[in-house]
Amino acid sequence: MSEHPNLSTMRRTVDTSQTETGRAAALQPGRSMRNCLMYTVLAAFLLAAPACGDGDSILDSYPFPDGRVFFTHPPIDVAGAMWFIGMGEPNVMPKEHGGFVLAEPYAFPASVPVLAVADGVIILASNGTRAVPNIPDAPAALWGREYDDHLLVLKVSESVLVNYAHITTFHPTLAAELGDLPKDEVGHKVALVVQGGDTLGFVGPHGAMDFSVTDFSLELNFLNPSRYPDTQQFAAHVFDYFQDPALSLILDITFRKLPPRGGKVDYDVAGRIVGNWFLEGTTSFTQWSRQLAIVYDHIWGDRITIADGSPMRDVPGIEGPGRPDVWWVKDNAPLPENIGVGDGITKYPLIYGRDLNATGDFVPDLRPVQGVMLVEMIDAGRIRVEVFKGTTIADAFTSAAKVYVR
Repeated sequence: MSEHPNLSTMRRTVDTSQTETGRAAALQPGRSMRNCLMYTVLAAFLLAAPACGDGDSILDSYPFPDGRVFFTHPPIDVAGAMWFIGMGEPNVMPKEHGGFVLAEPYAFPASVPVLAVADGVIILASNGTRAVPNIPDAPAALWGREYDDHLLVLKVSESVLVNYAHITTFHPTLAAELGDLPKDEVGHKVALVVQGGDTLGFVGPHGAMDFSVTDFSLELNFLNPSRYPDTQQFAAHVFDYFQDPALSLILDITFRKLPPRGGKVDYDVAGRIVGNWFLEGTTSFTQWSRQLAIVYDHIWGDRITIADGSPMRDVPGIEGPGRPDVWWVKDNAPLPENIGVGDGITKYPLIYGRDLNATGDFVPDLRPVQGVMLVEMIDAGRIRVEVFKGTTIADAFTSAAKVYVR
């Protein structure tokens, strides 16, 4: 592994105190959703609030370009990745990040290089810990083995942040510059100048490295954008920022084949049932149980997907918020963007869908129906919904029906 001259002479400032925003984010749910919010909320804050001390002068003097920049390098050595999975996994709301699935997960020590995609300044670094999960995909001998788990946010322009999560180890030079960061999963403000192509660290034991781009100059298609944290509200299509050869390298391992290849999070259409919905009275994006998404799968992009957050916990314990119910619609019809006010009750038969291990003859519509969802658009901004599990006999709403708004 070669040393990069600019890393060995890196200008450094580290603020190991957490901001109020950071402390608030630390209370958010576990699992991948918590990671989303950790670098979402704090990274957005850091765009306008540079690190203390020398960080002010570094960020003030750094020649950030305006607007979109083109990335010169992939964020990971793609030789170590099996797939790139784009953003938009319904969990409940489509996730604002995607990630690189490693060819050899649960590998100790971490060996797949993580790279700076462009010149810029690292403005956030975290120092967390995870453990190999007790799941069949993980070697039983490694169950419970702990490893470091870091995130980094790289500012590359006045409006663009690049987010990395699940980095296992920092590059030795970067680690030395960061010093002894206190353990936390929220992050500390830093100011470290890097160049495109620099090795920032390595990933290995974790099965994937999360990656996303936040562009504060964007206007996405959310009908009520104030509902969303900044990184959701300004989630960028990552392939709009890469240029060859990096672009082709990532496209070659991208699982999704339909456009947009990098996924999508903003499906809202005024006067139609498609998109994101919140139970009436919802006050926080982290009230998972009060969310519903009628969207499309992030991998099989033409499959209608229903994500119902009602089984989840709004104030989770250490085990995290739980998982939503996620279904595809049998026979994939009618399309939700075609259903509006005056169309009456639509009945969706629900099946289990996505299967990353599926072969070419994968026919999800042959799977058994798990239940039905009834949905009706009451007016341009409200829908009535009821899910009936374990039956196909449901044609009218009961008193258990819920009303959702944008």
